[in-house]
Amino acid sequence: MLSKLSNLIARLYSLRWMSSLFIAVAFFFWLFNFSSLPLSNPALMRVSHGKELLDMRLYYSAQDAFQAMKDYGPEGREIYQHFLVADFVFAPLYGLAFSLLLTLLARALFGPASSWSRLNLLPIGIAFMDWLENTCLFLLLIQYPGQNVFIGTASGIATLAKWVLTAVTLAVFAFIGMRLLAKRLAPGRT
Repeated sequence: MLSKLSNLIARLYSLRWMSSLFIAVAFFFWLFNFSSLPLSNPALMRVSHGKELLDMRLYYSAQDAFQAMKDYGPEGREIYQHFLVADFVFAPLYGLAFSLLLTLLARALFGPASSWSRLNLLPIGIAFMDWLENTCLFLLLIQYPGQNVFIGTASGIATLAKWVLTAVTLAVFAFIGMRLLAKRLAPGRT
């Protein structure tokens, strides 16, 4: 099944499609981090006296999540819900954009038929963990002031998994990038 998904992503690759996705990713990045719209991290931090999105933490326990929900206050919880709705759209966009980029780079280094091309699934894994995290956080927000320890714990674990996969993916990008650069700079290359 994973091979089929990897091959589907590889078939979707085109420079135009990938570029369009990265433009959308840049827009959402601005929206979440630099806009003052009532779904951004700055808007949440403003109403919650400096409390950031749980998404930005490496890990948190269920109790940490419950405390954050309390600290956000009613306005902050509403902002977070709006953020999560937008993040549900953002996750598949960045997942596919980075998967297409990894497809391009892995093909350039290893060839199109290499099993290494399945590395293009790493960004999809990040997006999946982001969706799981978003689902859990959204449930915590709509259940507030109720506290579901299972959902709170699952949310923290999904967040940690998202960041671990992100670190692995960045390491893969760096490795492939350095190998491609070394290949390009190798003596005798014209």
